[in-house]
Amino acid sequence: MNVQTRLDGADEPSQFGGGEGSQGHSTAQVSLVEIWQVARLRSRVILGAAATVFALVTLIDLSLTPLYKGTAIVMVDERQDKVVNVEEVLSGLPTDQPSILNQVQILQSRELAWRVIAKLGLDRDEEFNTDLQKSWLDYLTWLNPLTWLPQGDEFLSPAEKQEKIKDAIIRRFERRLDVAQLQLSTALQIDFESQSRTKAAAIANAIADAYVEDQLNAKFEATLKATQFLSSRLGQLADQARKAQDAVERYKAEKHITEVVGPQGSGLVSVLDQQIAALNAQLVQSHTDAAQAEANLARVRSLVSSGHADQVSSVVSNVMIGQLIQQQAALIQKQAEMATRYGPKDPKMLDLEAEKRDLDAKVTEEVKDVVGTAENDVAVARSRESSLQASLSQLESQSQIQGEDRVKLRELEANAESSQALYDTFVARSKETQQQEGLQIPDARVISRSEIPNRASFPNNTLVFSVAVVAAIFAGFVVAFILERLDHGFRTTQRAEQVLGLPVLSTLPDISPRRSHDTSKSDRSEGEGRKSDNDNVADLVISRPLSSYSEAVRGLHLGISLFNVDNAPKVVLITSALPGEGKTTTAVSLARHMAQTGLKVVLVDGDLRRPTVKSVVNLDDHPHDLVDLLKGDVTLDQVVIKDPKSPVMVLPVAKHVKNAPDLIESQAMAQIITDLRARFDLVVLDSAPILPVTDTKILTRLADAVLFVVRWEKTPRDAASDAVKNLRDVHAPIAGVALTRADFKRFHYYSFGYSSYYYAYSKYYEA
Repeated sequence: MNVQTRLDGADEPSQFGGGEGSQGHSTAQVSLVEIWQVARLRSRVILGAAATVFALVTLIDLSLTPLYKGTAIVMVDERQDKVVNVEEVLSGLPTDQPSILNQVQILQSRELAWRVIAKLGLDRDEEFNTDLQKSWLDYLTWLNPLTWLPQGDEFLSPAEKQEKIKDAIIRRFERRLDVAQLQLSTALQIDFESQSRTKAAAIANAIADAYVEDQLNAKFEATLKATQFLSSRLGQLADQARKAQDAVERYKAEKHITEVVGPQGSGLVSVLDQQIAALNAQLVQSHTDAAQAEANLARVRSLVSSGHADQVSSVVSNVMIGQLIQQQAALIQKQAEMATRYGPKDPKMLDLEAEKRDLDAKVTEEVKDVVGTAENDVAVARSRESSLQASLSQLESQSQIQGEDRVKLRELEANAESSQALYDTFVARSKETQQQEGLQIPDARVISRSEIPNRASFPNNTLVFSVAVVAAIFAGFVVAFILERLDHGFRTTQRAEQVLGLPVLSTLPDISPRRSHDTSKSDRSEGEGRKSDNDNVADLVISRPLSSYSEAVRGLHLGISLFNVDNAPKVVLITSALPGEGKTTTAVSLARHMAQTGLKVVLVDGDLRRPTVKSVVNLDDHPHDLVDLLKGDVTLDQVVIKDPKSPVMVLPVAKHVKNAPDLIESQAMAQIITDLRARFDLVVLDSAPILPVTDTKILTRLADAVLFVVRWEKTPRDAASDAVKNLRDVHAPIAGVALTRADFKRFHYYSFGYSSYYYAYSKYYEA
């Protein structure tokens, strides 16, 4: 693994799980490639979570009681047979959308539900009446402290308890019932689920039948109520009509109003009015007759005065005058004939002349009689006209008096007529309603009865397991993403450099047995996974100098060398924020690698509290150690031991001390480091963690460079930041950071984004 140092100050790429990421990806975006890479990196987590979720879903599904669904369909139909052409008391159901939804509510009503429950005896069924269910789990309810307190049922009366049980049964029944309109039709689908397939079908059919029966009952009840109402009202209306008619007759008697049938059956009219009409007709005729008589009289007088009395007969039909006129004519003719034979003095002529005078006198007398008769006719006509006029005036006066009485009479008659009409209407409606009692037809009919279902509707195993697979995979990814997001350590060199403000000199891979088992075939071809459990990771720089781990240690060497090019560091202190970061293994590996380059290297165990260099290097027991040297009991040559696997000289610590800070801060410690500077090319000083103790802060005064070790993905960022701050507070010469125990494959993904880098890098590492 090569050196990875941030010297350009470029912006840090985002990370998929804790704010870090692969090169070229932002924190706000997640690509499909990143999702695929996380799936590969967290495949075990995803599969484990998915298997857990799938197993839980399977157990839950198998523990559920299967339910069977019965389905019946009813249709609301406006069309009805009209046996009798009468108007219904309760009109047929309309088929508009709100009305259909109203029928859905009726099908889901508590009243209809209880009717079905009572009919089928479901209140005695354990499936709906949980009080009948007995289980050994019921005896464990006393373990619930809430059951120790009064529940309130103790204060209920028996009727209230029964009502509570009834409500519970109806609610459980309603939860199993579902009613829905079939698309935009007037058909309603009734679905009911039950633990018994036969019971599910029977209940669905019972609900449909109860709904149709409910419609008939509603019409019967409405008709019955209408009949009862009409019967009670008929007596009242008959009495009202009779009283109204009696009031009319009494008023007529009181006011002496007599009415007869009008001409041509035009209705009842007052006798007084009829008399007035007759007198008016007579008066008109009398006036006409008087006028005619006056005209005749005037004509007669005119003829008489003009000497044309002979023409009076043409005006007045008088037989006598006509005969006399004829006799005069005959006499004049005779006189004319005799005048030719006789003279005027002839006796015959004189007789004729006398006869003529007699006729003229008779005619004159007759004309006078005619004139007298005409005058008498005129007088009679005028007298009759006056009499009729007087009678008419009297009747009109009486009619005017009766006018106000007739107005009141008309009101009484109108009231009587309306009362009679209302009574007749109620009689007709009562007869129609009585005819409907046996002819009621429901507005809905069952078009499909439920069959016994063959398979359970709940749970839907196909759907459940399909969703379970998807949910399990999704849950696995969620867990993987949560684990990524919950990361509180460093996964990339960019993140470490940004947070700590220090360059990352190198990243050392984790070569533990577990990691060796997880590596791919290409990793094992390099020999990184073939070491035995007794091998130490620090031995890889010797046993496999071309491995990825050795290459990473080589990167540390290069980074420390570049820390001060003009004055190469001779005392390199290696520390970490917390124990278990891999600082001792890093110190041993770095010392061995530098020794292989030809340098004289000494490795000093500066952790006097928990010394680990001796066990890592696998040194044999030695009578003396650094503590003895600090006390002045031995010399440096007596304490320094050669590493059995490399040219490195080791200054170990064999036992714990209680006064470690005093020994480290002593002049003897400074003198020892000075002597080592003089005798060796490089002094690698393994120190204690910074945060738990202050020993390392003291040792930094003796070092030329400090290498800060951070365990990849494990060291908390806050801890690492606090440790770096403590080093800066004592002005420690920090050369950089070493990321240790990194997952080789995941590190390359987080750093570069594509696992192909991992395989490309692995080609350069050999066993």
